[in-house]
Amino acid sequence: MNYLAHLYFSDPEPLAWSGSLMGDFVKGAVPAALPDELSRHVKLHRHIDHLTQTSELFQISCRRLDPRFRFARSVLVDVFYDHFLACRWDEYSDQPLADFSQDVYRGLQSCYPYLSPGLQQQLPRMIQYDWLTSYRKVETVQKVLQHLEERIQHKIPLAAGFSQLELWRAELETDSIAFMLEAQQVTTAWKQIH
Repeated sequence: MNYLAHLYFSDPEPLAWSGSLMGDFVKGAVPAALPDELSRHVKLHRHIDHLTQTSELFQISCRRLDPRFRFARSVLVDVFYDHFLACRWDEYSDQPLADFSQDVYRGLQSCYPYLSPGLQQQLPRMIQYDWLTSYRKVETVQKVLQHLEERIQHKIPLAAGFSQLELWRAELETDSIAFMLEAQQVTTAWKQIH
């Protein structure tokens, strides 16, 4: 659910944004019919997901959280990191987050025929509730966790995971800053060879 981070690391154009989000919806082989740039960013999404699974910095954040959340700790950290990215956006980009978000929404709409059915279904809500900009608000983090808890097949109390943000906020935010540096280096290197 770290949509904002995936969008931040993608190239700033509609097909790239579309691919960076479709990585959560396209399973298995990337369809050959997709435009090259969209396909490339589905693969970049997967590369970033692999980084989060293997990064020691990311794992440090996961280990901070209560063990009762088990495998869902990585989901919680993904959501928390997007919150921190939104809060600190001005340190990462010259473009205001609200403007970036509107550019992304317009770009996704322009690529609508290429979007996976799941993303097509989600896009109107994403725009209506301005998901990307709203990640700055802790209330949004609570809502996202509640929504994920309702969707998830394994009954993990994700909504209760919000307490971990309150408990570990300073440490998690410091972790996220270090992780963003690592992810920037990894994605830049990946883009140079793909």
